[in-house]
Amino acid sequence: MVALTASIAEDPWLKGSTPLEGDDDWREVLIPGGRGIAEYRISQDTHEVILIRIVPF
Repeated sequence: MVALTASIAEDPWLKGSTPLEGDDDWREVLIPGGRGIAEYRISQDTHEVILIRIVPF
């Protein structure tokens, strides 16, 4: 999780991430190794990235 969180903080538009519910500010990405899905929100105004939810498999 630490590596994924650091990757999201460095580049929130991670390769393989997709928008949720048609809103580009909400993203989801598969956790490497098939461990689940991470959902996060990007504030384009303040450049903040907030990890919202981890859904483990």
